[in-house]
Amino acid sequence: MLGLHRLNNPLLAMFSGEDGHEAITIPIGTVLLLTSKKFNGERLMEIVWDDRKLLAFTEDLKHTTVPV
Repeated sequence: MLGLHRLNNPLLAMFSGEDGHEAITIPIGTVLLLTSKKFNGERLMEIVWDDRKLLAFTEDLKHTTVPV
């Protein structure tokens, strides 16, 4: 698992809501749990924020987060 990472820029993430897939912007400074073992290509990665499982683009996570 990649573990905890802090956002340096806002991040767009997606989740399954009542009306289908929804998007949310996660603010700068937020600490996320990255549940994948590594950054893997251009896929979506599962992240956990505020006890919610979300999906975010791998490339976005590579360029907007730092390990804590």
